[in-house]
Amino acid sequence: MTAQDRWYVAQTQARKERVAIANLERQSFKVYCPTLRRTRRHARKFHTTCEALFPGYVFISLVVGEQPWRSINGTHGVCRLLTDERGPVPLAAGLLEDIRLYTQEDGAPPAFEPGQQVKLRTGPFANHLAHVVSMDAQQRVRVLLDIMSRPVMVRTDAGQLEPVLLSA
Repeated sequence: MTAQDRWYVAQTQARKERVAIANLERQSFKVYCPTLRRTRRHARKFHTTCEALFPGYVFISLVVGEQPWRSINGTHGVCRLLTDERGPVPLAAGLLEDIRLYTQEDGAPPAFEPGQQVKLRTGPFANHLAHVVSMDAQQRVRVLLDIMSRPVMVRTDAGQLEPVLLSA
């Protein structure tokens, strides 16, 4: 990515992120769609899938003065590129890098560091904050929860945790 490249947001048709990505890449645009692994329970079975972090949106890297950005609006799977009266609206600097830290390119769970603050996604402690104590090679993580004013050690799969981004 050169210094002139910026990231922009395109709205996709409902559940057509993959179609939009394929067609945009065919036009030589660099496209990024952040995903997260989600585990859902249905009929007593657990299913893990990779889902878009922002359903209905993808990020596109382009140089507005050099690339034909108007063609994005006519791409199959894309509704529109987010614009204002001056043209495409770029993302704030550093925002995409923060999103990349939060998500995983291949759907694999992130590596957690001791002391890192995380949020549990599922189970009886869903949405509770915890601190990582350790992580082993099998992606099992020991976290410390504060339950009823007492620290409680819990072991869970790394895929069931998401890092907490600290805003500046």
